[in-house]
Amino acid sequence: MTPKVIIPPAELAVSLDSAITAARANGAGLDDEVKQAVLTATAEAEFETQRAFITQTLRITLDRFEGAIKLPRPRLISVVHVKFLDQAGQQQTLDPQDYQVDTESEPGYIVPAPGKAWPATAARINAVEVQYVAGYGPDHTSVPDSVKGFILRRVAEQFGQLSASMGASALRLLDGEVVY
Repeated sequence: MTPKVIIPPAELAVSLDSAITAARANGAGLDDEVKQAVLTATAEAEFETQRAFITQTLRITLDRFEGAIKLPRPRLISVVHVKFLDQAGQQQTLDPQDYQVDTESEPGYIVPAPGKAWPATAARINAVEVQYVAGYGPDHTSVPDSVKGFILRRVAEQFGQLSASMGASALRLLDGEVVY
């Protein structure tokens, strides 16, 4: 199950000034190109680590409720809603009192509240929808230094400011953040 981004991050995972410095593009009028390089490197880092770095809203869909619903791309901040198609095919929103959210585990989970069970769903694909918020925080100051280092190396590499050996080793900076 691959989460879909509903509301993308509002900020970059590294400051634009840091990225411009890494690209050595000061005063070169390349702000848009540097920003795009940051976005590309961030997408690569998020894929490699299976994490969300800057706060964003994600959605997953399931064919039915599972014992515990795993929410990919930690860190899980909150659950926006859990919706499902009931046996009559009508969309319902599950009361938050009917489930518990585990924000400590990585990835996070949703389980039925004590004494509760998941409701029956329509027998069809994508009968359950979970929308949630994940990420380290609202801006680059909350992103781990190793991730920022990776992104800045990729930016420098794209702008020809990094040797091939330094660029090749950049991926190792993400090792401590990978979700298994």
